[in-house]
Amino acid sequence: MVVEVVRSTGSADLRVTGLSMLPAIWPGDLVTVQRQDSSELRRGQVILFARNGRLTAHRVVEVASGHILTRGDSSPTCDSPLKWIDVVGQVVGVRRNGRLVSPKPSIWQGVAALILRRSAWCSRLFLHLSSRMRRLRVPEPTFEY
Repeated sequence: MVVEVVRSTGSADLRVTGLSMLPAIWPGDLVTVQRQDSSELRRGQVILFARNGRLTAHRVVEVASGHILTRGDSSPTCDSPLKWIDVVGQVVGVRRNGRLVSPKPSIWQGVAALILRRSAWCSRLFLHLSSRMRRLRVPEPTFEY
C-alpha cells in the first residue's frame, strides 16, 4: 500500500522498525519518503525499496546502468543488487523525538556505523546506552496534590 501511496501522491511517512541504519536512522524514527526519478539517484542517498513483500530503507552504495547497490549503515554486507523498479523513493526527512534530523551521516555517525557494522555486541550496547540517555533527557511528569 505504501508503494502505491508514494507513487501516486509523491510522498509518505513511515515508522522505522529495523536496526540496519543505525546510527543515522533509529527504530521508532518517522521517515518521509519522496518519489524520485531513477536518474536522480546518487551514492550516499537513503532510499526505500520494496523486495519480497518487504520495505527496506538503506543507503545507496553504487548506481550502475542496470542496478543499484545498497547497504544499511550498520550492516556488514551490501544487499543483493536492486532493479530500478524496486525503488519506491528517497528518504528526505527523519523525525526523531519530535525534531527533524538529517539522513546524511555526520563524521561521528560514519565512525559509529563502521564499529556497529563489525560488532553485534557493540550494536546492542549502543542501543542500550542510547535508550538510557533518551530516558534521562525526558522530564518526568509532575503532579501537584
